[in-house]
Amino acid sequence: MNLVGKIFVGVIALMSVVCLTVSAVSYASHHSWKEKSAELTKQLNDAKQTQQTLTSQKSELESKIQSEAQIYTAAMEALKTKADALEKANDELKQKNEELQADLDQRLAVIDSNNSHIDDLRQQLSAASIDLATAQNLRANYLQDLARTMEKLHELSAKFGDLEEKNTDLVASYDEALTVLNKNGLSADPSDYSDLPKFAVQGTIEAVREGNDGLLMISIGSDDGLSEHNKLDVRRGDSYLGKIEVVTVEPNRAVCKVLPEYRLGVMMEGDDVYSQKFN
Repeated sequence: MNLVGKIFVGVIALMSVVCLTVSAVSYASHHSWKEKSAELTKQLNDAKQTQQTLTSQKSELESKIQSEAQIYTAAMEALKTKADALEKANDELKQKNEELQADLDQRLAVIDSNNSHIDDLRQQLSAASIDLATAQNLRANYLQDLARTMEKLHELSAKFGDLEEKNTDLVASYDEALTVLNKNGLSADPSDYSDLPKFAVQGTIEAVREGNDGLLMISIGSDDGLSEHNKLDVRRGDSYLGKIEVVTVEPNRAVCKVLPEYRLGVMMEGDDVYSQKFN
């Protein structure tokens, strides 16, 4: 209830009291009409005075009500302006929200595409992990093979060192043998000794037959390592007499022929027969 309503309720209540008072006075008028009339006149004057007061208050209240109505109207206009502004802002926010929703939908589509790409990358990563594990296994096997190869290489290097040392010894022995051969006027070509016995042999001439250029019987045979077509040297003391070739061989003797192209002297019984390998 606003202020005007309260004022009207107060005025009505006051008028009801006045009417009740007048009724009570009229009811008691049988005692003294004159006194009652004077009293009623006084009450009427009081009521008029009260009415004037109330009328004045009503005017003031109406003025206040009008002022408040103007203030209310201005407030309503301001609220309406503000509501229009808010509605406009709401429309702008709605439009912006639609734009944001469209942008969000676009971003979600991009995210879905990225998720699909990520799934592809994960599959590729899984395949790459399998390939990496396979490569690591191959690398481990390769390292094991490399370790074994290096171990063999070290062994071969050690053997190579031993072979180099032996080769050095052999070269030294070869140089020494070559010096000895050169000193004794012998050939260093291995093909010149391809017809020598397998082992170094030494014997003597036991008999000479069919002249100086004929056949000889020597004291060594197959048991000593001789075989047919072996060639032997003949000397007498420090004198070199030439070469003979084995024609037939027996376990403890052999028949040889004199090779004219190598003959440097007459061969006789008791002369020494030997191979070039014999020291």
